[in-house]
Amino acid sequence: MPMDFQRIEKRGCHRSGGGISLSLPPYNNNMEEVLEALLESSESHLLAESLERLMEKRVTDVEKNYFLEKSLDLGQRLQEAANRLTRQRATDHNSLTWPLTHDLTVKVFSLLGTQTLCYAAATCTLFNKSAMDPVCYADIDLTSSDFKIISNMTVSKMVQRAGLFFRSLKLGISGQQGKSSTSSFKLLGSTVDIHLKSADALDRSWHYRNYKQDRSSFMLTRSCLETLSSENGMVGSMLKTLHLFNITEIDTKALCGAISSCPSLSDLELVDLHVQLKSVLSCLSSHCHFLERLCCQSSKTGRVEGLRSYTCTQFLTGCPKISSLSLKGFKLSDQKLDALLKGFCNLKFVDFSTASNLTGTFLRSLAHTGNELQLQTLILRDCMHLKEGEVDTFLFALCSGECKYLQYLDISNKDGLAVADWFERQTSPSVEGIARLRSERPQFHLVAEFPAEKSCSDIDSMLSSFDDSDESEAVGLGTPSSISMSEFSSESTYSSDTSSDSEENG
Repeated sequence: MPMDFQRIEKRGCHRSGGGISLSLPPYNNNMEEVLEALLESSESHLLAESLERLMEKRVTDVEKNYFLEKSLDLGQRLQEAANRLTRQRATDHNSLTWPLTHDLTVKVFSLLGTQTLCYAAATCTLFNKSAMDPVCYADIDLTSSDFKIISNMTVSKMVQRAGLFFRSLKLGISGQQGKSSTSSFKLLGSTVDIHLKSADALDRSWHYRNYKQDRSSFMLTRSCLETLSSENGMVGSMLKTLHLFNITEIDTKALCGAISSCPSLSDLELVDLHVQLKSVLSCLSSHCHFLERLCCQSSKTGRVEGLRSYTCTQFLTGCPKISSLSLKGFKLSDQKLDALLKGFCNLKFVDFSTASNLTGTFLRSLAHTGNELQLQTLILRDCMHLKEGEVDTFLFALCSGECKYLQYLDISNKDGLAVADWFERQTSPSVEGIARLRSERPQFHLVAEFPAEKSCSDIDSMLSSFDDSDESEAVGLGTPSSISMSEFSSESTYSSDTSSDSEENG
């Protein structure tokens, strides 16, 4: 029951100079009365004045510092006790009003993202109990715009919570917040999209998004994946999906050590990691024979890396189930690409954006053998040496019924297609080839974005005719929303030399 200050004064409280001084009762069973008196008082400045007077009674600095520390400690303990009571009250309330059983609650929580799940776990004891179920941590997504909140310990704890249900792990700074950049492909409709943009607009659209986090504050280190090798590799043996974004602290040795403990891995995505592609492919070939999807985007710094023939052969033999392959920003020759396309029987999605050495001669072989392949999507976006003649020939081959499974082709280039010499640029493929492709294969989706100042009058007239058609209105931009293109800066894309070195020819 509430008490007035007269009763408190009789028990050891007295007023002095407009303030309230409290003499703590000698027994703990009177603590409730003291707390109730404090809570009844709505004048917070009186408590501050009382604290000031009590501190003034301390003579030395040591006594004053000790008094302040005890006051802060008392406030913290009082807040912790109040937080506990708040959670307990929320638990009691949710226990009466929450309509779902424990099993259904766990099922709902298992569908939440990892960070949302942590927020739910901190709500009350009832939710915390459900959120701690291992099923909820089967797919761990720790991608964040604030890398400082993620540490090696966080990763380890999450994996331990998952236990035998551990299936997926995503770490780092992702522009798509953990969404796969080459996830399920969705055909939007019948169209040929040709967009002529200004050079500035294209530069902005193709530039790599540089997340300017303070690298010194990153808490993930090269050992953040060591938990996959724990318990004699039992933890990693259950992992099927691994996505790593912009964790520059991870080196080739640390990554390959983690991958070697994941024989069931089927989906691997590496974005801006300072690792050697040939070492990663060799490790995958030796340990991950069930791999179905590989997306590897080179870091924008450092020398552009190429592939050796032996590495390609080893990769084809060791990972025969590949159906989606994205190698962005690497030095890839037409010969290597042709071998990869023909070697993977289940290959449906290919993205070789910003391949520095790719000229397009592999398209001739693809046109003759394409009906034997399952390839549905081919992305050659911003390949500097891609030649206009090779593209035009391939478009006419498509009109003739070659590559019958191919549904999507992206040949966009912010500098245009190369002509005889790659210094000379052409801003569009053949107008005739595009027109025939639109007529012969109306379900085909062609994306061609080029700088507007290099456009010709024929393309302008064709654009006007497309704008008048009903089909062109059914589709917006040339890039489907279900495909997230990774963008690179022109500095990193075109920094490599044009000649093939010994490694490329090996």
